[in-house]
Amino acid sequence: MEIRQLQTFKTVVDLNSFTKAAQTLQYSQASITSHIQQLEEEIGLPLFDRLGKHIQLTIVGEELYHYAVELLSVYSKIQHISTNDRTLKGEIRIGAAESITVYKLGSVLSQYKKNYPEVTFSLINDDCLPLRERLYSGELDIAITLEPKVNDPNLITQVWSEESLVFVGENNHLIKAMEEATGECFIFSPKSCALRKFFEGYLIRKGISTHNHLEFNSMEAMKQCVVSGLGISLMPYISVEALLREEKMKSIESASENPVFYAQISYHKNKWLSKAHRKFIEMVLEESYS
Repeated sequence: MEIRQLQTFKTVVDLNSFTKAAQTLQYSQASITSHIQQLEEEIGLPLFDRLGKHIQLTIVGEELYHYAVELLSVYSKIQHISTNDRTLKGEIRIGAAESITVYKLGSVLSQYKKNYPEVTFSLINDDCLPLRERLYSGELDIAITLEPKVNDPNLITQVWSEESLVFVGENNHLIKAMEEATGECFIFSPKSCALRKFFEGYLIRKGISTHNHLEFNSMEAMKQCVVSGLGISLMPYISVEALLREEKMKSIESASENPVFYAQISYHKNKWLSKAHRKFIEMVLEESYS
């Protein structure tokens, strides 16, 4: 029995999918199936009931899952054993909002890698809700989100920075205030994104129809759509600062106060943090004061 087989088993259970586990672990579908089959051969009993396209843990699988979680937790601690801060090692699995990765996280990651070259990173970009779900499943050690202040009793969350939001449109567009936006096309991020929920809520409160809209997964794609004159959007100021300065888009005024989100770093309250994890969190928070 190998650690990687147990890691595969736990990931399949957490994601309830062989396909998603393969994508997350960057294995082929055949490798995922092989790992599970090897475990089943060693134990001598099936771990999953295959019900058409769905899978469900057997009683033996449920028992193994609890042991696998304990063993992998201990294994993670062993991986992170370090004699001192200068020889930190191990792996840090980070999830972050796209705008955080592009405009705030690069310098921290660069400095961390220079200081602690034996620590490896995996980094994924996703919306805030999916990132928190990955903290719960154990896929991620740390999530960095951009949203209203998180109030989740199961997460330890610290504010990194306050980030202004700005309504933006194409520079030659005639509209000057959001209150005039009736009938306009709106450029939205996905429904799982906190920015989308905030923007839609704002428009509804103003009595502005959201029926005419376009939806994109990428912040960069949204920006180019605004620059091209396809519609109006709400974006973090840090992501559009250069375009505003170059007059490729313009900010649109609102009668309400300028909205803000918070860059926040979170981890599960039951998550064991190694020296490498703690040093990373420390460097992120220190960056807000530099």
